[in-house]
Amino acid sequence: MKKDRTHITQRARSGSQQRSQKTLDNLCKAACRILEHGDIPELTTQKVAELSGYGVGTLYQYFSNKEELLETLAMRELDRMLSVAGKILAAWNARPNDAVTNSRRLIAAMIEIIGERPRLGGILRTVMINAPEESELGKGLLPYYGLIVDIACRTHPERSHRLQAASAQFVLFRAISSTIQIAAVERPSLLAAVNSKMKWSG
Repeated sequence: MKKDRTHITQRARSGSQQRSQKTLDNLCKAACRILEHGDIPELTTQKVAELSGYGVGTLYQYFSNKEELLETLAMRELDRMLSVAGKILAAWNARPNDAVTNSRRLIAAMIEIIGERPRLGGILRTVMINAPEESELGKGLLPYYGLIVDIACRTHPERSHRLQAASAQFVLFRAISSTIQIAAVERPSLLAAVNSKMKWSG
C-alpha cells in the first residue's frame, strides 16, 4: 500500500520557502550595508553577493539587475514607513482640533524612521521619488501620500481641494521628508532630542 506523503511534501515546500525568504533577506541586508557607507554607484551585484556570502548566480535568481534590487529595498523601506505611520495614527481622532496633534505624531514617526539610518533612508527615498507612477513602487507611494494629505486636509480644511492635487502630495512628501533627512544627516543627536520632545508634548 502506497503511503500518503502529502504532509512531507508540504513540509518540504514550507522549508524551501523559509530558506528562500532567508536568502532574500540576507541579500537585502548586504545591499543595505553597502549603501549605508557608500552610494548607488558603489552598489554592484558582485559586491552584494560577496558580502552576503552567496554566489552571483544565487543573487540573479532573485534580481535581474541592480535596479530591481534597489526597487525591492525601496519597497521594503516604504512598507516600514507605512507600518510605523499606521501605528502612530491608529488612535486617530476625527475632530478637527486633533489634526495638529496627529500631524506631530506623523512627523515624529518620520523622524524615528529616517533617524535610524539617515544615509540609507535618503538613498531609498530618492529611488521612491524617481520611480515611474505606473510602477509597483510608484503606486505603493500613494497610500503614504494619502496619510500626509489626510492630515494636512484635517489641519487646513479650507485648503483641502488644493491639497488633493498630485503635485501637492509630491511637494508635501518631499518637503517633510527632505527636511528631516537633512537634519538627520547633519545633526542626528539634535533630531533625536526634538523627536523626544514631540512625543511627550503630543
